[in-house]
Parts: sequence; structure tokens; C-alpha cells
Amino acid sequence: MKLILKQYLASLKERDELEVLVPDLLSQMGLNVYARPIRGANEYGVDVAAVGKIDGDVEKVYLFSIKSGNLTRSTWSGGSDQTLLPSIYSILNTYIPHRIPKEHSDKPVVICLCFGGDVQPTVRQDLTGFEQQHETETLKIEEWNGDRLSELIVQYLLKEELLPSGWQSMLRKAIALLDEPEASHRNFVKLVNNMIKVADNSKKLDETINRINLCLWVLFSWGRDGNNVESSYLSAEFSVLKCWDLIKDTKSRNARKAFDKLLSTYRVITTEYTEKCLLPYVSKKHAISNAINSPSSIDINLKLFDYLSRLSMYGLWLLMELRQLCSGTLSVDDMLKNELRDKLEVVTHSIKLFIKNNPLLLSPYLDEQAIDLSIAMYLLSQDSANDEFVSSWVDEIVNRSIFLYQTDGMYPSNVSDFRKLLLRQDQKGNSYKHNITKGSILYPVLAVFSALYDKSESLLFDFSQEQLKHCTLQYWYPAQDSEAHLYNNLDMHGCATTGFEMHPDKVLEHVRNECKNSNSFNELSAVKKGLELLVVLACRYYRYPLPMHFLNDFITLKKIPS
Repeated sequence: MKLILKQYLASLKERDELEVLVPDLLSQMGLNVYARPIRGANEYGVDVAAVGKIDGDVEKVYLFSIKSGNLTRSTWSGGSDQTLLPSIYSILNTYIPHRIPKEHSDKPVVICLCFGGDVQPTVRQDLTGFEQQHETETLKIEEWNGDRLSELIVQYLLKEELLPSGWQSMLRKAIALLDEPEASHRNFVKLVNNMIKVADNSKKLDETINRINLCLWVLFSWGRDGNNVESSYLSAEFSVLKCWDLIKDTKSRNARKAFDKLLSTYRVITTEYTEKCLLPYVSKKHAISNAINSPSSIDINLKLFDYLSRLSMYGLWLLMELRQLCSGTLSVDDMLKNELRDKLEVVTHSIKLFIKNNPLLLSPYLDEQAIDLSIAMYLLSQDSANDEFVSSWVDEIVNRSIFLYQTDGMYPSNVSDFRKLLLRQDQKGNSYKHNITKGSILYPVLAVFSALYDKSESLLFDFSQEQLKHCTLQYWYPAQDSEAHLYNNLDMHGCATTGFEMHPDKVLEHVRNECKNSNSFNELSAVKKGLELLVVLACRYYRYPLPMHFLNDFITLKKIPS
């Protein structure tokens, strides 16, 4: 475990990664952390400052100057202000004489040179000489390298009673199987579930979430080093949902802070995945389709729709953050708002390029791909500049789906097993066709967006009346039991409305009335506490239809008769 942690620490970046871990570790060790990193502020060489006792020693002030990776000659004294040596001089000349709080000014001081890796031999002599030159009875210089940090993490964050050997084995298996993402993810799911079982009987929810967060970071760091963060992506989604289910009713501020840190980790992982694995390739014709590296168009189709909802989720989180900034929930300058707007515009443009350059996204093979489509269309519908594109996209999906159904092609069906999908092409006849299209949420979704964009409504309605009489056109809405199961998926929940109204003049009125009579959506904890995207995330991960409540504002703009 120590070797795994050391590898993890060596891979951490300084900003927002190692600087976040160290204060949490010090707090767990019983120290009082009185200074944390602040962006844009002059820290006079000190990234983290704490006071307290370690291993029964006298109370001291610990001043941390943090760097990532190994301590090399370039990071020790490479001539840049960002190297370690100028930071230490700032601590000696400015921070210690003038910045230590008055109540701690009489305590011994320890300057901690903190980095995730090791001291390289070319630096060792200079470092040792510097320590001998500046150390006094009340001033010491210590190395907090990867070895020491990993020991402290095992001792204080992964105590034997908190992460027993069996749990450590699950984490090791998850890391060892990173090249088999599904197997790796299964082991991480087991680990999280075991941690949460213990937390259910404990008041220390924040400790549980912090441990899950740390394990997720370890998994991510190993995956990032191996250029394979698929398991980390899925595990981050699962961890966020399970931990929200754990703390949604608690009044503990520490638990909510721990969850916010976990959510931040989720954002880091999904950003890494989206910006490195998807965004650079969406502009190239068939690039992502070819990268899936499968001889089967079915396999490619399934992965493309999965990528579509991942890219859309990334955009929705950016949109939520931008709305918070513009509403005054967060206080920031206009530069950050403009930066978020630019990022969001890049994502929405990338989604359109992704669809244009991968035409299989015009032909859903599974009925449940309505989930991925609705998440993407929901994001694009937030900006009227995307209206023309969404309108033509919906129109094309409707036309292709109807054509493929009529010609016995790969039309949308309820078959989800991959082997059965492969055999579908050899199955003909109306009885088989009717059997695998007994119910549908896809056509109702297409009907709603067709009505919103005034496209193909009559065509889709005629098709449903003439050739889908055997099909139960339906949609899912949250119910009173959804709060208990939406984030953990321990049981079926919600309610399905059958007899979905497909008539062009009635579809939006039907949806609005159903949303009005289904108030359980507004009672969901994530909605009440301003984290509606957790509902979208749960729908994506557990494969539930996106509640139509998200489209309420758009539907209202259509001025439907009451």
C-alpha cells in the first residue's frame, strides 16, 4: 500500500492536488491548520501553515513549501521564482519575522520542504548544506518527501481499522486492473460500498467521504500515469452519487465540506477525461469512431452515445458553475465568467462537430439511448444559437429511425445484450420486430423535441399510429420513492406513464401536465439543495430517463394553451 501511495503522490500536481491533500492530512494528525493556499495572493513561500504536536513532541509551527514530483536541480534553484530555494528565503526573511500569528510567535518553527517524490542525488549535497547553515535550536528544516507522506497517510488517513487489509486488497485490485476498466471499476465499487456500510453506523461521515476521495485520487493518479482514466471516470460518478446518498440528510458542515471536495475530485477527473480523450478529436472525421477500434458498428454506436452524454455532462457542469457566478452565488471577477463562457462555447461547438463527424450518432440502436440524446439536447437547448442544429439533428434521427424500422435495418429496440444485438441482423419478420419494440421512451423524447423545434411532428405521429400500435409509448417520472433509491439504485423507483400523447398539438401539453402532477422531482434532495445535475448524473450512470422537468422553462416558452 505504501508503494502505491508513493506512486500516487509523485504524480500529483502542486496546484489543487498536493496542496489540497496536505492540509487534510495535517488536520487528521491533530494539527491546527491556520493557513491554506490562496490563488493570486502573496504567500511569502508558505503554501500551508499549521501548529501543533507531532508524535508527542513540543508544540511547533510547521510551515510547508510544496512542490510536485521529485526535487531536482531545476525545481530547487533553477532561477525561477517558482523554485523551492527562493520560497525558503522568503519564509526566513519575511514570513517568520512578520507573518506568524502573535500567539504562536514564541514557538519553535519547522520549515517543511514538501514534495511527492524524492530528492535527486544532484541536489542532496546542496540541500544538506543549506539545512546545516540555517538550522538553530528554534528553527529546523525537514523533508516531507513521498516516503514520509505515504507513511503518514497510511498511519492517519488509512488506519487499519478504517481501511482493513481486505479493503486495501480491493483498492490494489482496482489499480492492477486499470487496463480492464470494467473489472477495475467493479472492485472500486466494492470498496466504496464496504466503506459506506460502516459509515451507516457511524457519525463520522466526513472521515468516510475523505477516505473515499483519497482512494479515488489514488486510482486516478495511477490511471493518469498509464493514460487510461476510464475506470477513474466511472468510479468518480459512482462515488459522488453514493456519497450524496450518505450525507443528503445530515446537518454536519464537515460532511458537506468533505462531499464538496469529492465533487471537486469528480470534476478534475471528468475534465481530464473530456479534455484529453474527446475534445481534441471531435473535429476530425470518424476519428473517435476509429479510436474505438472495433470491427462492429454496434460496438461503435454504443460507445459513441456514451461519449455523447459524457461530453454533455461536462458542459452542464460548466453551465451550472457559470450560472452560479452570474447569480452572485459565488463572488468572482468578469475574467473568470468569460473564461467559463468560452469553455462552454467550446464544448457545445464540440458536441455539434462530434455528431457531424460521427454519423452513427444520427441512428440510435438502443431505445435507452434516449437518455444520452436527451442529456445532449438539454444542454444544447440552453442556447438559442444551437436551435438550428438541434432542429436538424432531431429531424434526421426521426427520419432515419423510421426508415430503418420500415426496412428491417438497425432500428431502435429494447435489446441491450451485446450478443443479442449482433444476432439482430439475422432476425426478420413482424413478430420479432414487435417483440423487441414492445415499449419505448425514445419516440416520446423525439416527439417532445420535435414539438419544441417544430420538426417532423406529423411524420412521427403518423408512424406511431400506423406502425407502433403494439408499442407502449411511455415515459418515466420521479415518484415519492425516488429520493430513497435515485442515488444508490438499490431498488426500482419512480413511475412510468403509458399512453404517451404523440399528437403534435398535444405532446407538450401532455408533458407539462405530467410534470405539474409529479411534484416529487422538486422534493428530491439534490434539487432542493441546488445540485440538480446530480439527478442528471444518476440518470446517466444508472440509466434512467432524464426527467422532463428539466425542460419546463423551454416548454413554457412555447405558450401552450392551459
